[in-house]
Amino acid sequence: MQYLNQNVVLTEDASKFEMKVLNIYPQYEEQKVLGFGGAFTEASAYLYSQMDDTLKEKFMEAYFGKSGTHYNVGRIPMGSCDFALAPYSEAGKEDLSDFNIEQDRKYIIPMVQDALKKADGKLFLFASPWSPPAFMKDTGELNFGGKLKPEYYQTYAEYFVEFLKAYLEEGIVISAVTVQNEPNAKQRWESCLVSATEEAVFAVQNLRPTLDKNGFQDVKILLWDHNRERLVERAEESFSVPGALEAVWGLGYHWYSGDHFDAMDLVRKRYPGKVLLATEFCQGHIESFNEEKRNLEYAKEYILSLRHGSIGLCDWNLMLDPTGGPFHWRKNQSAGCNAAIYYDSEKREMITDGIYQVISTVVSGIAPGDVIIPTSCAKQEIQTLAAKKENGEVSLVVLNPENEEYSFTVRMGKRAGNIELPANSLCVFNLSAD
Repeated sequence: MQYLNQNVVLTEDASKFEMKVLNIYPQYEEQKVLGFGGAFTEASAYLYSQMDDTLKEKFMEAYFGKSGTHYNVGRIPMGSCDFALAPYSEAGKEDLSDFNIEQDRKYIIPMVQDALKKADGKLFLFASPWSPPAFMKDTGELNFGGKLKPEYYQTYAEYFVEFLKAYLEEGIVISAVTVQNEPNAKQRWESCLVSATEEAVFAVQNLRPTLDKNGFQDVKILLWDHNRERLVERAEESFSVPGALEAVWGLGYHWYSGDHFDAMDLVRKRYPGKVLLATEFCQGHIESFNEEKRNLEYAKEYILSLRHGSIGLCDWNLMLDPTGGPFHWRKNQSAGCNAAIYYDSEKREMITDGIYQVISTVVSGIAPGDVIIPTSCAKQEIQTLAAKKENGEVSLVVLNPENEEYSFTVRMGKRAGNIELPANSLCVFNLSAD
């Protein structure tokens, strides 16, 4: 894929052009962008701990520094996830008297603290559990699904509070939580099945009041945190629970069951006050794959997620090893995942993947605080995204997935100008009008 970042001054009279036009409508404002980021999994943090100080600085600058992707969003697992070194919970006793984050202190917390320093403390962090502690579940184990017993709803809400308190003592402010990672999936790793009604009831009757009571009124609650194709059904069922619209900030989503961007539009129309946030997405790591196709999928995800209402995107593991791990509860190395950055511990080498180039190109045009504005394009295959900055300037991100180059006239207000799209390209145009 080719990458382009270019300044374009619109000097022509827009009324002259009709064919091969790309329209931008800065007079209509959509959602404000929260930002972009990735997940501080134990796998990523463990690899980070193996780096020397020079590589750590290089890694932090690449993601959170002024010359990198300017990440300002991060996801933190509550307890272990499938990309942990081994299963663990933060508590094992029913009264939570043994609650601790000692495992997190080994790898995750030092990595988050370094990221906060590099980002000047400006990180929006959200926490997600893959499973409640085993004693709270009807299966008595972390993995293979199971359900949270109703008698432990309040204890589990208090578990969330203990987690937030413990991280706060480490200087880490968590701004939001999701109730359950992938609540519709019974996995061989940490997982828990939660219906849309159960999520909302827990949020309304237990989690929200318990957060508020303990001084965490500003911590936001996200539901679903699973695949986009069920966004509409989950929203309808969850928000039908009395009090859910008041207690819940919005919905998190993943991409693993397909595009379904129209589902995002439906949710936005019916629940205009609720946010949508891409909380996880990645592709499986296999020995032979089509890198060009994968990079196109990432570019499309960033553009279309934002165009269809998302406030931001949080990629999965911030870093993995060359096999797509480490991970547990997986049968073979080919079940690992891709990441934007890899660390080869044998060679002591940090490897930047093509995914990183896609992300860095998009974020060079779209920044936290920007407002998404509508576009229309003469050619459906060309994906477009425009954003207006606080100073009124406009950036245009364009993905051309075709094997031929195109020329378009960009028409914005009364002015227009020409842009050239190379074949198989991701382009950012910084627009101004003469």
